[in-house]
Amino acid sequence: MLLGEWVDQLLAATTEKGFPHWGAQGTIYRGWAEVKNAAVTEGMSLLRSGSTAYRATGAQGNMPYQIALLAATCEIAGQVEEGVILLDDALQIVKNTGERWFAPDLIRRKVCC
Repeated sequence: MLLGEWVDQLLAATTEKGFPHWGAQGTIYRGWAEVKNAAVTEGMSLLRSGSTAYRATGAQGNMPYQIALLAATCEIAGQVEEGVILLDDALQIVKNTGERWFAPDLIRRKVCC
């Protein structure tokens, strides 16, 4: 899978160069790649740890999108209530930060749940 190959390259470079922000992003994308390859439990774990690491860097950009990936994983895993809570959290971030580029998709996902 092409995404998995790109993520491997990203993680290797961030480890070598010491870029925690991009390493956290890579972990999130590795998690999503695992989910898409039917390793939902492993993917969910990576999405959670990547998100925690990302927040620890102080970064805030793209959080609604990253939370939506975890919410979609929760839905796949049958944890719909948690997914809806995550979507609410993402929408609150949109409201607080003004980062609205992903808001329509968050709303669509919430309505579909």
